Amino acid sequence: MIVISHVKGHTLAGFGGAIKNLAMGCASRQGKIDQHKIVAPFISKIACLACNVCIDACPENAITVDSIAHIDYEKCIGCNDCVGECPKNAIKLNKIKSDEFIEGLVEYAYGAIENKKDKTLYINFLTNIAPDCDCNPFSDRPIVNDIGILASYDPVAIDQASYDLINNQIGIIDSALTKNHAPGEDKFKGVWRNIDGQQQIEYAQKINMGTKDYKLIKI
Repeated sequence: MIVISHVKGHTLAGFGGAIKNLAMGCASRQGKIDQHKIVAPFISKIACLACNVCIDACPENAITVDSIAHIDYEKCIGCNDCVGECPKNAIKLNKIKSDEFIEGLVEYAYGAIENKKDKTLYINFLTNIAPDCDCNPFSDRPIVNDIGILASYDPVAIDQASYDLINNQIGIIDSALTKNHAPGEDKFKGVWRNIDGQQQIEYAQKINMGTKDYKLIKI
């Protein structure tokens, strides 16, 4: 199997690379829904303006609005498109559940390759590094300049190298990156400040999916 991933930010995981792509790409439709459902959003009664923007963002018609917006959790699939669309940041994710989502995502990824570790190649494209997932029906300015393409047989190592290379860049000022522009600062936390994108890499190493150690060889 060859896993080709476009590296970018992610609303739920903070960072999307080989591990995230493997988890979602090798899951059934129901598997994708199961992974996302754990982080269904909640709405701040104080911040909500009842502007109806979230209604149009929801693909399952799970949101209604009267004096404020309401989510029908029986219909909600946890895609969290409404989080990014809300103009007042009134729709938020539960931090504890975000941690659970990340661990579940890693476990799904590991399940896809557990018996074929030595038969899987990973290629990460560090180009057009957007702040959010490619599954969204819109794009945004990259948060750093293009870096290149990485290849490895270890999904943990390639994601760690991708993460480090991006963080070592100067962040693009007029992008969704609101802080952490300096080289060495966490660019993904500069976009998704309440989510630790490094967590999925740490957890993947913990469950023996691979190692964070790597050596870059330029060709």
